[in-house]
Amino acid sequence: MLKPARTESDLPTQIAQSLLAYIRSEEMHPGDKLPSQTILAEHLHVSRTSLREALARLQTEGLIRQVHGVGTFVAQDPHTIHSSAQLSLSITEMLQSQGIQPDTSEVNITILTQAEAPPDVVRCLDREQDEKVFCLRRVRTADGTPFAFVVAYITGGIPNLSSDPEAYRGSLYAYLEENCREFIQEADSEIEARITDKELAERLGIPVGAPLLTLRQCHYNAEGRAIIHSTDNFVQNRMRLKIRRKRYGQNFFQEET
Repeated sequence: MLKPARTESDLPTQIAQSLLAYIRSEEMHPGDKLPSQTILAEHLHVSRTSLREALARLQTEGLIRQVHGVGTFVAQDPHTIHSSAQLSLSITEMLQSQGIQPDTSEVNITILTQAEAPPDVVRCLDREQDEKVFCLRRVRTADGTPFAFVVAYITGGIPNLSSDPEAYRGSLYAYLEENCREFIQEADSEIEARITDKELAERLGIPVGAPLLTLRQCHYNAEGRAIIHSTDNFVQNRMRLKIRRKRYGQNFFQEET
């Protein structure tokens, strides 16, 4: 039996990912001009209509710039990883959505008591008094290059939670969903800038004192229970976070009548 077709909605996303992979493979940089739409459509084996939709999507995201009558240009470093603060995605999903190969070069896990867990972790996680806390430390890579050191604390009351570090080399969200029947639905996040200390410099292969983008998050399952507290330390020049801010219009606040 054929599965329901998803190509109509997924095709522009797939083409956009292929375009980003092409830009990276050609080692293009901001300001470089892409081939014509005819050549790109032939190269990707897609219609020009689908290609134009994918290009429009990349331009909206600020990754390319189209100049009418002149051509299409790379607008941002194609090796920079982009994430929208409006989305609660795992790092693995974020990378895969941009045609980048995610992996983990280093992973270890320790099991802590409540007294051993940091106070902010204890405040975040919903758990019983005597439950352990799993501390997962990982270096995440993008196309083989380290770009994030992640420390995640997971409440130990989750059924089937493994103590084997090898179980956590892929997406933590996917692992919890597939093995523990826990679906992460949303997360509260705080963003801060910091500089690299000796430990992070060694793990990420960057100089001590280099800038980092740190994302602290409390992750909630579908029932609203906080089950993960994470600190993601991103290499600043390898990660770009986009945030949309909104101001309510004057008609939002109305006097009662």
